[in-house]
Amino acid sequence: MKLRGLAVLTAAIAPALSCGGGVTGPRGSLCDTRHGVEVCVDRPEYRSNEAVLITTRNASDRPIFKDACGTTALPAPDSEEDFRPNYNPQRHCGQAVTRTVVVERMVRLEPGASSRDTLRLGYSPQDFFRAIVWLLTPDGALAFDTPAVSGVFVIFPGADN
Repeated sequence: MKLRGLAVLTAAIAPALSCGGGVTGPRGSLCDTRHGVEVCVDRPEYRSNEAVLITTRNASDRPIFKDACGTTALPAPDSEEDFRPNYNPQRHCGQAVTRTVVVERMVRLEPGASSRDTLRLGYSPQDFFRAIVWLLTPDGALAFDTPAVSGVFVIFPGADN
């Protein structure tokens, strides 16, 4: 009889002490809107070497030009004042990339239009990240000195790391 009571008590307490089965990543929106552009990621958490689906939507009333060469994921800082990423179109278009190549590959989005990109993560330490999308002028110059970014997501080390 005592053993049966212990089993019932254990069954009642164990779920209260265990972690929930829900999402363990950051709480909040997976999207952020800056410079009239909404950038979203598809999940709150990833493993190193997984693919992140990034959706960029033009929320402004004018066309925008998205740089396909500089899209990346960077660690999210503790404060927005610390968040000053460097523009690096070589990241996806190679060391010899020129402004002509950047202009050829940039994506024009009309008001309300969106595009999707897949960003393959390399090895990353466990941390909170944001997807970075740079906006350009029609001639390929930076439209803003800061990028549009997604909401925060977390990357966990993968099993093969």
